[in-house]
Amino acid sequence: MHRELTALGEALCRPLDLSHGAAAELESLAAEAVVALPAGGFGYRMRSVSESGGVTQKSLLPLPNGETLIGRIIRQYAAAGFRRFVALVNYEGQAVEAHLADGAPWGVEVRASYDPTATGSGRTGAMVHAMAEGVLPEDRTVVVHNADCHVMRYEGSFPLDLLHAHVTATRERNAVATLAAVEGTPYPYTGMSIAGGLVTGIEMYPFIPVPTHTGITVLTPEALEGLRQNALQSKQNFERDMFPRWSAEGRLAAMVIRHDQWVAVDDRKSYRNFSAAVQDEPPPSD
Repeated sequence: MHRELTALGEALCRPLDLSHGAAAELESLAAEAVVALPAGGFGYRMRSVSESGGVTQKSLLPLPNGETLIGRIIRQYAAAGFRRFVALVNYEGQAVEAHLADGAPWGVEVRASYDPTATGSGRTGAMVHAMAEGVLPEDRTVVVHNADCHVMRYEGSFPLDLLHAHVTATRERNAVATLAAVEGTPYPYTGMSIAGGLVTGIEMYPFIPVPTHTGITVLTPEALEGLRQNALQSKQNFERDMFPRWSAEGRLAAMVIRHDQWVAVDDRKSYRNFSAAVQDEPPPSD
């Protein structure tokens, strides 16, 4: 089974080989870009964790070094030279906005955009609403980074490397969007191969080498316009609605990182494991 899975991975994932980008150019682009942070989810699967700690919004869950989930992301991008952020909020939005304090704790600008519907309009709807309200610029590069999706153990600057991949893809491949992906994910069950009704191979928790979106995407102004034009239904998410279209057009690029460098904090186990993985990160003030 391992041999077959290895062959599958080689067939499905052939990352773009990127040379080092010009630091000055990337830092200039970062300063002009905007980071959109979807942080309005209701987090039903995390309620038992959040409420036990006196927190009801998942993005505000604390980490061992005193940061919150959303604060850790802002800190990473701020360290890379990004200066403008927009939090897309809904459930417990006022608590998120108060915590962000307009970006003062990180020395950046953070604005909040409230979802137009109490039940949520999806990431596309929230972003289009933010653009209509003038909170999210339509003429800038926008990095969409879900507040519960985290990069860790990454050598170098993930935000700048992602921006470099995006610049390369737009210039050389005419891409309108660049997503960050991992090369695959561990399978949480017992894997097996079956032939003639008999189990011929067993592998516990095999690694499935199917590239997986990390919840992090860079969008061009052209892509933002595409979101606006296609925001006709409620609760649309551009990953589901636009990725297939951009992929079919050959205009969706990807930057690939290792699977152990990413986690989606969406349940008690992932939150516990992520907290353990980043427990040695220094406090934000250090």
